[in-house]
Amino acid sequence: MSVEPSSSTSSATAYEAHLTSLSLEALLAEPNSLQTQAHHLTSSLTSLTHTSYPTFLSVHQSTDALSASLTQLSGSLSSLVTTALPALQDAAAAWHTRTTAVLHERSKARLVLDQHDKLKDLLDVSLFIDSCVRNGHYQEALSISNHITSLASRPDAPALMGSIHTEVRLAVAQMLVALLGTLHEPGRKLPALWKAVNFLRKMDAFSEDEEGDALGGLGTVDGEKPVSSEDLLILAFLTGRLACMTATLDPIYRDIHRLIDVHPTANGTRMTEHAKEDVARHLKKYIDTWREGAYDIVTQFSTIFLEYQSHPQPISPTPSKTIPKPPQHSNLQSQPTSSRALASGRSLLPVLCPHLLSYLVTPLQESLSFLSLTLLPSLLTQLTYCATAFTRIGMDFRAIIGNIVSKAVATIVCRDLNDVGSIINEGKGAAASKRPSEWLILPNLVDSPPSSFLDTTEVPTPVHIPPQILASYPPLARHTNAFLGVFNALRLLAPVGIMQVLAAELDKVLGKGGSELIRYLKKFLGEQGTRKDERIARAVGDAYFKVLVPFLRRALVEGVYGMDIASLGDTDEDGCDPLRKAVAEWEGVGS
Repeated sequence: MSVEPSSSTSSATAYEAHLTSLSLEALLAEPNSLQTQAHHLTSSLTSLTHTSYPTFLSVHQSTDALSASLTQLSGSLSSLVTTALPALQDAAAAWHTRTTAVLHERSKARLVLDQHDKLKDLLDVSLFIDSCVRNGHYQEALSISNHITSLASRPDAPALMGSIHTEVRLAVAQMLVALLGTLHEPGRKLPALWKAVNFLRKMDAFSEDEEGDALGGLGTVDGEKPVSSEDLLILAFLTGRLACMTATLDPIYRDIHRLIDVHPTANGTRMTEHAKEDVARHLKKYIDTWREGAYDIVTQFSTIFLEYQSHPQPISPTPSKTIPKPPQHSNLQSQPTSSRALASGRSLLPVLCPHLLSYLVTPLQESLSFLSLTLLPSLLTQLTYCATAFTRIGMDFRAIIGNIVSKAVATIVCRDLNDVGSIINEGKGAAASKRPSEWLILPNLVDSPPSSFLDTTEVPTPVHIPPQILASYPPLARHTNAFLGVFNALRLLAPVGIMQVLAAELDKVLGKGGSELIRYLKKFLGEQGTRKDERIARAVGDAYFKVLVPFLRRALVEGVYGMDIASLGDTDEDGCDPLRKAVAEWEGVGS
């Protein structure tokens, strides 16, 4: 082994110091001592070499291996510094780039987890408001909508609020549809309608939208006069309730027309008695249904709109809604909203009442004339009760009902009088070709027909008892009974205003029948007839014109109406009275 120079120098210096401290004898003996130590050391080293050479070899190998390892370590450290560490630095930078987005998403997920309860409440808002709308909790739905609208209007509102606000708007729109549907539901009474209208007011459903256009394009009339949302609400209410009333009345109305159309005769005006009873029954049902529906509409309209507007309510904060309030017009700002709406609502009453009444008047005008007189009194009683009930709400239409019933009675009586026809109609066919002695008089009176007092100008018989002489002529008796049957039915319901019309129609029917009778009797008053047939023909003609005609005219005027026949006056309105002509013709023929 080599010794470091600094170490040998220090040893030499120490040894020189040792020599200088020795005595002469010790100094002289020093070489021998050194030689002896040298031999001893040489012997020790030789012995050590022989005994520890494997250790030396192992140390040598370890030294070589350590040198190689240190060389390899130096190369590896150089490679690490020059290559691996820059690559590691680049990989660490790339890793940071790749993990930044993941860390951001994880931070957002952590934030979502931290706000989970609040987010769940917001996400459940659409379910809550939809459930409120479906179950009729409209106030709660409006409160939720108001809250969500206020949140969505904040500048720092998240994007999620826009989606939630859209769903809330959809739920509010569904609530609007449900409320408007309530106005169209049959059977809805005042509390439900009041609730629906009040919520429609709170929603301000008929105000202008964000673009300034009124809902449904009804913001103005003809583009000039603005229409308030209250006016549109009134129209929506009336439209819905009228649709409900029409839906209940239309089936009955169709049944009435079906019965009228199914049972006409050749002239299109006659029905069977059973069909007439069915029509009367449907009319009664129609009147009851109309009375309930129309009365409800008028009272509901007055209560919901007129009474509400007569007592203006304090203006509440604008609730949640999807449509903002329209801007106020300058020409309306000076007038309170409730006053404008009240005036508009009252102006609709003169339009609403006649419109409602038309639903009743039209079927009556179309169908009453098809009935028989015996069915009209009960219908008139029901109509009078109905009209009296409406007088309590200022809708008195008794005069209209009176005119309609009077016209119907006049039509029915005129039709019945024409249905009676003439005496010759009873003898159509084989009887019309017979001689008067064979069918116009009782067989036992053929030789001496009763005519002793027929020349008198007045028949001294009570107005309610037919002249006894008519019993001698069976066709005249049956003819008289047919007319009396019409008068007896008229007695139950005899409007005074139509007496002149009925008297004129009676004269026309009697004149037409008299003309036909004269044409038949003329054949037996000349050379073709025998003396016996001539006497019978003259007796029958006198009985018709001097007994039957005056009695029937008195039976109508005095018996039914209790008026003097002299007060009837002239019934010939057009100057061609067939009765007067027939009487004059018979006077010329029978004289």
